[in-house]
Amino acid sequence: MKPKEFVESTWLDYSDVTSDCVLIDLNAYIKFQFLNHITKEIMAEKLYDHFRMVELMNKCDFNRLIKSYFKCLNEILESQIETSKQKTRAQKYYEKAVSISKSKEVNFQDLIDYTRIMMCLYMAVTKNHSKLISDFDLSKECLDMDTILTFIRRETVPAIGINKRKPRFDFHNSYSMDSCILLILTLLLYKLKDGE
Repeated sequence: MKPKEFVESTWLDYSDVTSDCVLIDLNAYIKFQFLNHITKEIMAEKLYDHFRMVELMNKCDFNRLIKSYFKCLNEILESQIETSKQKTRAQKYYEKAVSISKSKEVNFQDLIDYTRIMMCLYMAVTKNHSKLISDFDLSKECLDMDTILTFIRRETVPAIGINKRKPRFDFHNSYSMDSCILLILTLLLYKLKDGE
Protein backbone atom coordinates (compact mmCIF):
# COMPACT_ATOMS: atom_id res chain seq x y z
CA MET A 1 0.00 0.00 0.00
CA LYS A 2 1.15 3.50 -0.78
CA PRO A 3 0.47 6.65 1.27
CA LYS A 4 -1.52 8.12 -1.63
CA GLU A 5 -3.91 5.14 -1.65
CA PHE A 6 -4.32 5.39 2.12
CA VAL A 7 -5.09 9.14 2.01
CA GLU A 8 -7.54 8.65 -0.87
CA SER A 9 -9.31 5.82 0.97
CA THR A 10 -9.58 7.76 4.22
CA TRP A 11 -9.41 11.54 4.07
CA LEU A 12 -10.63 12.07 0.49
CA ASP A 13 -13.45 9.56 0.97
CA TYR A 14 -14.91 11.05 4.18
CA SER A 15 -18.26 12.81 4.20
CA ASP A 16 -18.05 16.58 4.71
CA VAL A 17 -19.24 16.31 8.31
CA THR A 18 -16.59 13.71 9.12
CA SER A 19 -13.89 15.79 7.41
CA ASP A 20 -14.67 18.74 9.67
CA CYS A 21 -14.43 16.56 12.79
CA VAL A 22 -11.21 14.90 11.64
CA LEU A 23 -9.47 18.24 11.13
CA ILE A 24 -9.67 18.98 14.84
CA ASP A 25 -8.07 15.64 15.79
CA LEU A 26 -5.46 15.84 13.04
CA ASN A 27 -4.22 19.14 14.41
CA ALA A 28 -2.50 17.08 17.12
CA TYR A 29 -0.24 15.54 14.44
CA ILE A 30 -0.11 18.16 11.70
CA LYS A 31 -0.11 21.80 12.80
CA PHE A 32 -2.26 24.36 10.97
CA GLN A 33 -2.30 28.12 11.25
CA PHE A 34 -5.93 28.47 10.19
CA LEU A 35 -8.27 25.47 10.30
CA ASN A 36 -11.08 27.25 8.44
CA HIS A 37 -8.98 27.72 5.28
CA ILE A 38 -8.11 24.03 4.80
CA THR A 39 -9.75 22.39 1.79
CA LYS A 40 -9.96 18.62 1.35
CA GLU A 41 -7.33 18.76 -1.38
CA ILE A 42 -4.90 20.85 0.68
CA MET A 43 -5.30 18.50 3.65
CA ALA A 44 -4.82 15.45 1.42
CA GLU A 45 -1.56 16.96 0.19
CA LYS A 46 -0.48 17.74 3.78
CA LEU A 47 -1.25 14.17 4.88
CA TYR A 48 0.61 12.71 1.92
CA ASP A 49 3.62 14.97 2.60
CA HIS A 50 3.48 14.06 6.29
CA PHE A 51 3.59 10.32 5.55
CA ARG A 52 6.45 10.84 3.07
CA MET A 53 8.37 12.75 5.74
CA VAL A 54 7.76 9.96 8.29
CA GLU A 55 9.09 7.47 5.73
CA LEU A 56 12.23 9.56 5.21
CA MET A 57 12.84 10.24 8.91
CA ASN A 58 12.40 6.57 9.84
CA LYS A 59 14.11 5.18 6.72
CA CYS A 60 11.17 2.98 5.80
CA ASP A 61 8.31 2.74 3.34
CA PHE A 62 4.59 3.02 4.06
CA ASN A 63 4.17 -0.77 4.24
CA ARG A 64 6.64 -0.83 7.14
CA LEU A 65 4.64 1.92 8.86
CA ILE A 66 1.53 -0.24 8.50
CA LYS A 67 3.43 -3.26 9.87
CA SER A 68 4.49 -1.14 12.88
CA TYR A 69 0.85 -0.16 13.37
CA PHE A 70 -0.12 -3.86 13.38
CA LYS A 71 2.71 -4.82 15.73
CA CYS A 72 1.82 -2.11 18.22
CA LEU A 73 -1.88 -3.00 18.40
CA ASN A 74 -1.08 -6.73 18.56
CA GLU A 75 1.20 -6.08 21.55
CA ILE A 76 -1.37 -3.92 23.34
CA LEU A 77 -4.09 -6.56 23.08
CA GLU A 78 -2.23 -9.89 23.23
CA SER A 79 -2.21 -10.05 27.03
CA GLN A 80 -5.83 -8.89 27.35
CA ILE A 81 -7.49 -11.82 25.56
CA GLU A 82 -8.54 -14.80 27.65
CA THR A 83 -7.11 -18.04 26.27
CA SER A 84 -8.53 -21.50 26.77
CA LYS A 85 -8.51 -24.92 25.09
CA GLN A 86 -11.89 -24.19 23.60
CA LYS A 87 -11.21 -20.84 21.96
CA THR A 88 -13.24 -17.90 23.17
CA ARG A 89 -14.93 -15.57 20.69
CA ALA A 90 -12.44 -12.84 21.53
CA GLN A 91 -9.54 -15.25 21.00
CA LYS A 92 -10.86 -16.35 17.58
CA TYR A 93 -11.24 -12.78 16.36
CA TYR A 94 -7.91 -11.69 17.81
CA GLU A 95 -6.20 -14.54 15.94
CA LYS A 96 -8.04 -13.54 12.75
CA ALA A 97 -6.77 -9.96 13.12
CA VAL A 98 -3.22 -11.17 13.81
CA SER A 99 -3.34 -13.33 10.67
CA ILE A 100 -4.30 -10.23 8.66
CA SER A 101 -1.37 -8.38 10.21
CA LYS A 102 1.05 -11.13 9.20
CA SER A 103 0.00 -11.13 5.54
CA LYS A 104 2.73 -10.14 3.11
CA GLU A 105 0.44 -7.76 1.25
CA VAL A 106 -2.43 -5.89 2.86
CA ASN A 107 -5.00 -3.83 1.05
CA PHE A 108 -7.16 -1.07 2.47
CA GLN A 109 -10.07 -3.41 3.26
CA ASP A 110 -7.70 -5.65 5.25
CA LEU A 111 -6.61 -2.59 7.22
CA ILE A 112 -10.24 -1.65 7.94
CA ASP A 113 -11.16 -5.22 8.97
CA TYR A 114 -8.11 -5.47 11.24
CA THR A 115 -8.78 -2.10 12.87
CA ARG A 116 -12.45 -2.86 13.43
CA ILE A 117 -11.69 -6.16 15.19
CA MET A 118 -8.85 -4.76 17.28
CA MET A 119 -10.65 -1.59 18.34
CA CYS A 120 -13.83 -3.49 19.23
CA LEU A 121 -11.65 -5.78 21.36
CA TYR A 122 -9.96 -2.71 22.85
CA MET A 123 -13.35 -1.18 23.73
CA ALA A 124 -14.26 -4.40 25.55
CA VAL A 125 -10.96 -4.25 27.47
CA THR A 126 -11.55 -0.63 28.53
CA LYS A 127 -15.13 -1.40 29.60
CA ASN A 128 -13.86 -4.41 31.55
CA HIS A 129 -11.29 -2.26 33.41
CA SER A 130 -8.31 -3.95 31.68
CA LYS A 131 -9.29 -7.43 32.87
CA LEU A 132 -9.08 -10.38 30.47
CA ILE A 133 -11.93 -10.58 27.99
CA SER A 134 -13.52 -13.62 26.36
CA ASP A 135 -16.37 -11.94 24.47
CA PHE A 136 -16.92 -8.55 22.85
CA ASP A 137 -19.21 -6.49 20.62
CA LEU A 138 -18.02 -6.43 16.99
CA SER A 139 -20.43 -3.73 15.84
CA LYS A 140 -19.04 -0.37 14.75
CA GLU A 141 -21.61 1.27 17.00
CA CYS A 142 -19.67 0.16 20.10
CA LEU A 143 -16.63 2.17 19.04
CA ASP A 144 -16.23 5.34 21.08
CA MET A 145 -13.40 7.25 19.44
CA ASP A 146 -12.79 9.57 22.38
CA THR A 147 -12.44 6.62 24.74
CA ILE A 148 -10.18 4.69 22.37
CA LEU A 149 -7.87 7.61 21.61
CA THR A 150 -7.71 8.70 25.26
CA PHE A 151 -6.89 5.23 26.59
CA ILE A 152 -4.50 4.31 23.78
CA ARG A 153 -2.48 7.48 24.45
CA ARG A 154 -2.22 6.44 28.11
CA GLU A 155 -0.86 2.95 27.34
CA THR A 156 2.40 2.11 29.10
CA VAL A 157 5.18 -0.45 28.73
CA PRO A 158 7.64 -1.83 31.30
CA ALA A 159 10.69 0.35 31.97
CA ILE A 160 14.02 -0.43 33.60
CA GLY A 161 13.55 -0.82 37.34
CA ILE A 162 11.18 -2.62 39.64
CA ASN A 163 7.52 -1.90 38.90
CA LYS A 164 8.44 0.99 36.59
CA ARG A 165 6.45 1.85 33.51
CA LYS A 166 6.81 4.45 30.79
CA PRO A 167 4.40 5.74 28.14
CA ARG A 168 4.13 3.47 25.10
CA PHE A 169 3.91 6.42 22.74
CA ASP A 170 6.38 9.28 22.40
CA PHE A 171 4.61 12.40 21.12
CA HIS A 172 7.61 14.73 21.09
CA ASN A 173 8.37 14.20 17.40
CA SER A 174 5.43 14.49 15.01
CA TYR A 175 7.39 12.43 12.45
CA SER A 176 8.11 9.54 14.81
CA MET A 177 6.76 6.04 14.28
CA ASP A 178 4.63 6.44 17.43
CA SER A 179 2.92 9.60 16.19
CA CYS A 180 2.39 7.98 12.81
CA ILE A 181 0.74 4.92 14.40
CA LEU A 182 -1.72 7.19 16.22
CA LEU A 183 -2.35 9.22 13.06
CA ILE A 184 -3.12 6.03 11.09
CA LEU A 185 -5.40 4.82 13.89
CA THR A 186 -7.23 8.16 14.02
CA LEU A 187 -7.84 8.19 10.26
CA LEU A 188 -9.03 4.56 10.28
CA LEU A 189 -11.36 5.10 13.25
CA TYR A 190 -12.98 8.03 11.46
CA LYS A 191 -13.33 5.87 8.35
CA LEU A 192 -15.09 3.18 10.40
CA LYS A 193 -17.43 5.76 11.96
CA ASP A 194 -18.02 7.81 8.76
CA GLY A 195 -21.68 8.10 7.84
CA GLU A 196 -23.09 7.46 11.32
